[in-house]
Amino acid sequence: MSMSRRAFAAATLVSALVLAGCGSAADDTAKTAVTSTWTAPAGLSGELTLYSANPQELTDDLVAAFTKASGVKVNVFAGETGKITAKLDAEWANPQADIAYLASWSPAAKYAADGRTLPYRPAGSDQIRVGWAGKDDAFVGRDGSVLTLVVNTKAITTRPQDWADLAGPDYKGKVIMPDPRESGTARDLIAAMVAAWGKDKTWELFDKLFANGMVVHGANGPALDDVTAGSHAVILGGVDYSAYDAIAKGEPLQVISPSSGTTITPRPVFVLKTAKNPAAAKAFLDFMFAQQGQQISAAHKMIPARPEVPVADGTRKYEDVKQLSFTWDQVKSSGSDVLAEFTKRYLGAA
Repeated sequence: MSMSRRAFAAATLVSALVLAGCGSAADDTAKTAVTSTWTAPAGLSGELTLYSANPQELTDDLVAAFTKASGVKVNVFAGETGKITAKLDAEWANPQADIAYLASWSPAAKYAADGRTLPYRPAGSDQIRVGWAGKDDAFVGRDGSVLTLVVNTKAITTRPQDWADLAGPDYKGKVIMPDPRESGTARDLIAAMVAAWGKDKTWELFDKLFANGMVVHGANGPALDDVTAGSHAVILGGVDYSAYDAIAKGEPLQVISPSSGTTITPRPVFVLKTAKNPAAAKAFLDFMFAQQGQQISAAHKMIPARPEVPVADGTRKYEDVKQLSFTWDQVKSSGSDVLAEFTKRYLGAA
């Protein structure tokens, strides 16, 4: 069946420097929660180009703090993972990016396997969570998000506890899922389900969900906007940090971790092998894994890669989330094939 898709807002190339007076609640939280200061190595200069598929406020705060510490100007191209990878691929004969910061494990692993990343072990990355480092230091997961059920509490009175609940009559025509062709986290979730449960059980679940009227539409942001507006009542596979931000702004949402397990997706970062300013690029990764960089992620409701950095108040701890039984190597090896099969089965595309 063919599902409608909302166009993603055009990403823009901006020069990101120190922010001043932005005034949102998320900005205020980020500024007050960060207590550590990173010291840049001597001799850094020039500019960097960062391609980021992560929340704009998080990216902006990381860039602002790094620029303040190092004097290096960072140009940012922002978009969802699919847009970032399409741009990287289109530019491969004339690379522009120094660093890529994605929301999905699989593309980073593919770039590493193709020899497109510059192996580098950032300072502090030896302390990260088990399984969050790519092979041979080709890329590293620097923070993570939980894939959840996000419920509009005014749009529906019942509360799902697991994925399969959404195939029930209470949720008929009320469920939306981010499009895995646009959302790297949605793609990783499906691949993790297949790794944990096998194809038969996974496709049986999605057969029931689509038969019950679930739609696939846009990336994570548009899906959250849809449910916040009440057009649908539940997101299957909504990223937790976006919902927590919306809740903090007074939206009637609830975040539920599925009882059978889910994913905490490590968001990988890597230096491109063709980086024009590799010294500054490596320093940026060092900053991202330093206490200050990790605290900035936590302040934006991400789960830090370094376990000793606490999560923000009101967000779930890593150890409190039941995860599916899979490995990121499995997701890497099967992700493209799983996406192709999902697309053919449910989205009417070959």
